[in-house]
Amino acid sequence: MWDFVDPLVISNNPVLIRGESGVRGDLIARAVHAASTRRGGPFVKVNCAAIPPRLLESHLFGHEEGPFLGTHRRKRGQFEYASKGTLYLEEVAKLPRSLQERLLHAMRDHRFSRVGGDGTIDVDAGVIASTNRDLEAAIGRGEFMEELYYRLAVVEFRVKPGKDEGSDDSGLDRPGVPRRPRSPLATGGRGRRSGSSSSKRSR
Repeated sequence: MWDFVDPLVISNNPVLIRGESGVRGDLIARAVHAASTRRGGPFVKVNCAAIPPRLLESHLFGHEEGPFLGTHRRKRGQFEYASKGTLYLEEVAKLPRSLQERLLHAMRDHRFSRVGGDGTIDVDAGVIASTNRDLEAAIGRGEFMEELYYRLAVVEFRVKPGKDEGSDDSGLDRPGVPRRPRSPLATGGRGRRSGSSSSKRSR
């Protein structure tokens, strides 16, 4: 599998892993981290589908102490813990729209505010995300931000459906040459054919 993780393609770009990822998605994400210049930093995994939406914001971005929040101490978020390393967002399509916007701003500006806080926190973390959902269809329905899709999918891996036992196939399509993608909406939400892979230039 590691032969498919080319440091020259990955560099420090965001990576999106699509398809039936599961354990393989986790292995790919760790391989990407290990091949990046951030490999000496932490690898922080967040399963966006396993945390209730009302708790996910403070889990990702942390919160300040305050009675209005029902908190008695300041808490650092996982994004902050991932600084100088990699934040892996499993099932990123499960993020509520409001958190998609926060994630987009944090990736773009390299800073964010904790929940209940006024000051900003500088963060230098690579982002890897995975999903098994049809993002083009989700964008067409207004459930996923198109701009966040472009921001995440600078490099995109497509995980093929389960491989045969004993096969040498990694179950992974190699990323192609970076190029600007067509809008998912421009194809009527159909997107690319299953099994393709691509790398893209972020806006």
